[in-house]
Amino acid sequence: MPAAEQTGPFPGRGAGQGFRDGYGDTGDEGEGYGWEPEPPGDASGPIVPMGPGGRRNRRGDGRPRRRGRRFSAPLIAVLVLALFLSGGGIVGYHFLRQYLIPPDYSGSGYGSVIVQVKQSQTASDVARTLYGMGVVASTRAFVNAAEQSSRPTALEPGFYRMHRHMKAALAFDLLLNPGARIQLDVTIPEGLRASQIVTTLGAKSGISTAAYRAALADPAALGLPAYAGGKPEGYLFPATYPVEPRMTATDVLRAMVRQFDAEAARINLVGVARSVNLTPAEAIVVASLVQAEGGRVADFPKIARVIYNRLAANMPLQLDSTVMYALHSYGILATNQQLQVSSPYNTYQHTGLPPGPIDSPGDAAVHAALHPDKGTWLYFVTVNPKTGVTEFTSSYAAFVQLRAELEQNLAHGG
Repeated sequence: MPAAEQTGPFPGRGAGQGFRDGYGDTGDEGEGYGWEPEPPGDASGPIVPMGPGGRRNRRGDGRPRRRGRRFSAPLIAVLVLALFLSGGGIVGYHFLRQYLIPPDYSGSGYGSVIVQVKQSQTASDVARTLYGMGVVASTRAFVNAAEQSSRPTALEPGFYRMHRHMKAALAFDLLLNPGARIQLDVTIPEGLRASQIVTTLGAKSGISTAAYRAALADPAALGLPAYAGGKPEGYLFPATYPVEPRMTATDVLRAMVRQFDAEAARINLVGVARSVNLTPAEAIVVASLVQAEGGRVADFPKIARVIYNRLAANMPLQLDSTVMYALHSYGILATNQQLQVSSPYNTYQHTGLPPGPIDSPGDAAVHAALHPDKGTWLYFVTVNPKTGVTEFTSSYAAFVQLRAELEQNLAHGG
């Protein structure tokens, strides 16, 4: 049998036979940039390897050659790495300088600029605002100042009067200073009607009374509770309210309604009213009557009891305050002529509660409406308006005497 043909490591190639790479040179399979293999043979004489087609080695000296690309690649890598490290060092230096020693102004600044800090903003958020408005030289300077402060999280929402080109630490301290905050605090006392409230706000808030009246004419925008029936009377809660730049009349009145909602939720107005057989709207009506008629807070629960006793007896409430409300007037004692006014708010002519509140009651009046004292009183008279002394009785004859005492005190300027 013929001797078996000896095969190389690759089909179609003998042992030691190379392959052509993309540049016309030969090399081992899978390594196109390595040393050229030495063919088998006598190593004593020079060997000039022959490539396919008889092409000789360009060196012609038979020595193995190293690829030029193999020689230059490490050098290029080293140069690139050196340049990278050099550039990275510069970038790193500038980064650290910006972070640790950021640009900052040196003084308290000049001019005036109004800055708003919004709810839930962080020092970084505020820093971007201040930088954009030219207050600080960099956001990082302000953040660093906040982090180094003993009160780093003490920023509060609001409007502040600041300066341009301020040192970051001074800018942060100014935002913690209540004196820098721009707002007007307007106090609305208990018992004011909606018309009185808008007049007070117009005089003290920097927003015109006409704007408040226009806002009242659009009650749907105020966020009133459903049981208010779309009427703001009684639901503008008496308290002190901050009025800040950019706020509108609607914003201020909406804040008052939100405060009412918060107080109603705190005392569980809906649930407690239901437990005493009242709707929440009825409870606010009673509270407004108590607020209007009462002189001293200690008497509020007794006045509420008189109202409920008269309702239970189907007696007209006969409250002068409701007649005055119907007349858009003010006073303690209605005249006989005033008592003739035709209005559902005239509780001398109509039994039951009036159709709505007659003022904005405070906490004490609402509490009294929900938690009246126990007693059988059917009458009360604030005999001394100056001191607020109020007398209670179940006797009509005693009531007539108390009313005469009130008239006498009023005649003498009481």
